[in-house]
Amino acid sequence: MILLEIQLTDVLAPLQIPDLRGAAEAEVPAAGTEPVVLSGRLPVWAFAALAHTYHPRPWVGTFDPRLGGAVVVERHVPDAPPVGAVFSTEDAQRVVVNF
Repeated sequence: MILLEIQLTDVLAPLQIPDLRGAAEAEVPAAGTEPVVLSGRLPVWAFAALAHTYHPRPWVGTFDPRLGGAVVVERHVPDAPPVGAVFSTEDAQRVVVNF
């Protein structure tokens, strides 16, 4: 599992979505065999765009600090965990993108 943490350095504008997606993909390609968990203080529309970017992955989750883990928000292979499942990110590979 890859924990992709986006750290914004300024206010994010909707027209920056392509650049944000590009910066994220430069660190974690959209295609791959590991699930991706998105984390960071982002607008909902930015999370949605990034979740769409990582659609080729087995499953995509978002980190919820209140739950202390990743919540599966979309799955793309039959043996992926169900949507709504919560996983610990303690052993995840952490990748930080400053944008």
